[in-house]
Amino acid sequence: MNITLRKAAVVQTAINEAVKALEFETSVSVNEFQDPEAEIVRAAAELKTNIARRDGLIGALYEIRSAVNHANYGSGVNDKLAAVARLEKDIQFYNGLAGKTVRMEATVLAGKLAKIKNRASDSRASIYGMEDTVTSSVFDRTDLEGFRRAVAAAKKQKQKIQDELLEANVRNEVELSAATVAVLTTEGLL
Repeated sequence: MNITLRKAAVVQTAINEAVKALEFETSVSVNEFQDPEAEIVRAAAELKTNIARRDGLIGALYEIRSAVNHANYGSGVNDKLAAVARLEKDIQFYNGLAGKTVRMEATVLAGKLAKIKNRASDSRASIYGMEDTVTSSVFDRTDLEGFRRAVAAAKKQKQKIQDELLEANVRNEVELSAATVAVLTTEGLL
């Protein structure tokens, strides 16, 4: 049986949820009204059944994961995912820079520094420990606009690649073995 990469992702999620829902009780509590041997046998049988279900589900999960990995590699999906991750990092970085302030005009900076330089050593500013420095951004308006353009270009490229990924996830298929199909059908996941 063949399923698309998109369906494979859905099935993998369903398998993980099914495994989480299984219970693996290794002990049993009995009271004076119960047959202890029957309760132990029942609990052991339930545990063994759940272990077998888990093993089947995990086997199916990793068969699908391996098939998806091969399909992703063969169709270039892995490279596209790496490109998207890179673009996300660039977007985050350049968004941070684009939000910075514009550097102080040279005349304002020079004026503020002259004011600090010329203030008397016994002025209130000196007494109360006011700063002897002026802080300015290093970016001019052109720099900030360049960062915004870089973010816009990266977002556009990321969307293009994500569209290609969506198409690949619908177009590409993986083949499931008969054993995996049987496990997934029994569990109601296919």
